[in-house]
Amino acid sequence: MKFDDFKTGYKGSFTKTITEDVNRKFGELVGDFNPVHFDEERMKKSIFGRRATNGFLTESTIGTALVHMFTSDESIVIALKKEIKLTAPVFIGDTITATVKVKERYPEKQRLLCDCIVKKNDGTIVVEAQFLVKILNV
Repeated sequence: MKFDDFKTGYKGSFTKTITEDVNRKFGELVGDFNPVHFDEERMKKSIFGRRATNGFLTESTIGTALVHMFTSDESIVIALKKEIKLTAPVFIGDTITATVKVKERYPEKQRLLCDCIVKKNDGTIVVEAQFLVKILNV
């Protein structure tokens, strides 16, 4: 697919379960060992009542959805700008789905503005975002 194939309303998604292993590997990869993500006893006293996964891990599911939607043998996607709002925590064991929808097209620069949300399986919205992406035809 190429830029011209991505019309307003074009939609895609990516689903991931946040396991203990995923949480640990993400912390190791980025070097973020915040007790919020790793100290169950301490977090029992917090507003969450238990450990929450890293917001950047949750957000990264949007990036994966973008790649799945816009990358092919003929195109590559590059994120240029993002606006993110974290609205609820994600806990170990939650399954989340990032959904991306093309809101506006800018053909002269081959850019797309996408509305993005990440929801837990129970329907709770955990991330609201907009991403401006560029589609490179290759």
